[in-house]
Amino acid sequence: MRKAFGGSTVGGGRELGEMTALVRQPVTSCREIAVMSLRGGSGKTTVAALTATVLAQLREDRVLAVDADSGLGSLPLRLGVHAERSVHDVAAARPSTWEEAAGYLAQTGDGAWVLSAAAGGRIGAELDLDTFRTATAGLSRYFSVAVIDCGAGIVTALQRGILATAHSQILVAPGTVDGAMSARGALDWYAVNGFEALLPRTIIVLVTHSPHADADFERAEQMLSVGGMTVIKMPYDRHVAAGTAIEGRRLAGATRAAVTRIAAETFMRSAAV
Repeated sequence: MRKAFGGSTVGGGRELGEMTALVRQPVTSCREIAVMSLRGGSGKTTVAALTATVLAQLREDRVLAVDADSGLGSLPLRLGVHAERSVHDVAAARPSTWEEAAGYLAQTGDGAWVLSAAAGGRIGAELDLDTFRTATAGLSRYFSVAVIDCGAGIVTALQRGILATAHSQILVAPGTVDGAMSARGALDWYAVNGFEALLPRTIIVLVTHSPHADADFERAEQMLSVGGMTVIKMPYDRHVAAGTAIEGRRLAGATRAAVTRIAAETFMRSAAV
């Protein structure tokens, strides 16, 4: 974290301290952070995994990463855990103590707890909103933050239900003009479908999948910054691009800086609700 902000300098140390203070704010109930994208392959799950990791590293209480992909999500893979239980199991069992609940979760080396949508990496029943809500309602009392990695799209009943109760949102899009146009379309959809209150609590993350940033990346940022939206660029990272379990020590400094800002910005919005 110090490397990310140049902790040896006064300015870098101050910025690191401000970000850390934002992330460590106390909350009175579990803050739900929805991570959304319009299409698959945008980098949504990677952003969710990194955000949950940073929050778990900086907070002293528990942080939950939830795989809410109704198919076979890759969040457990990106976090380097193997889950034998799923959200369906939690909803059916309704554990009444932390000791019981912990048996349905996996924990990363960085301390984040993970709730998988599928047991043992196998495709199971499709995840619906009632099952999701039953499972997370019982777990929320044990956590200060839940980072929810949603499936691609925003119009299904599951996604709409998650958005309806989210305290903040990370909208992930490819760092291209086409990606920016899609994200802008999503924001317009929110405004006319009852989610306008979520817009001030939304940050946009533009992900580049190429080591050579081009003019499109800058144009995409400019398109989405209009209207005061917070836009954060996630730079290319060779370790992240490998698609395997993410190891914090192998992230580039620019990646760590971007993820820390994402965590601070989105948590600040969620805590203010």
